[in-house]
Amino acid sequence: MSPFESLEIEEILSHPVRLVRERLRTRSGEELVYIYRPGPVAAAFVLPVTEEGTAFFVRQYRHPTGKYLLEVPAGKVDPGETPQEAAARELLEEVGARARDFVPLPPFHPQPSFTAVVFHPFVAFGAERVAEPNREAGEEMETVELPLLEAYRLLHRGEILDASTALTLFYARPVLLSRFGLDEKSLAPYSE
Repeated sequence: MSPFESLEIEEILSHPVRLVRERLRTRSGEELVYIYRPGPVAAAFVLPVTEEGTAFFVRQYRHPTGKYLLEVPAGKVDPGETPQEAAARELLEEVGARARDFVPLPPFHPQPSFTAVVFHPFVAFGAERVAEPNREAGEEMETVELPLLEAYRLLHRGEILDASTALTLFYARPVLLSRFGLDEKSLAPYSE
């Protein structure tokens, strides 16, 4: 399916992620080099919504940005695990919460020029805290519970800087409107 001819591929990093350098020839005969993270790799993202209409997020320090970013709980899908199982596991690990009903949203490639990873977002209803978070060593984060309307205000003001969280909220909007019987104005941009 590729319009490129692979001339040479070498692994340049194996841990903590696998990166390869691949030399390619295009249809026009030009040579180019791609450095990328090959697949299959998957990650799961979950917007956990409580019965009260709030949602759990994490505020996590992301060293390359030098900032704490507001994010939905997320993580890699482990071998033998479905994206929904990974979403439930990450929700428990990062927030200490469980949810009863997971609704899948459209999957997407976050950086197709650099990685083959596929992100699988979900909305999870009936979320409630059941334990203390069990975060990985090196994860610098705290749990944040926000009313959904406030989360969408932050999104529309450009204050949610994590693209995967923003896209999860975007895809979740029609599901939330339907589930809560809200009209279009309820989560509209810049509504107060």
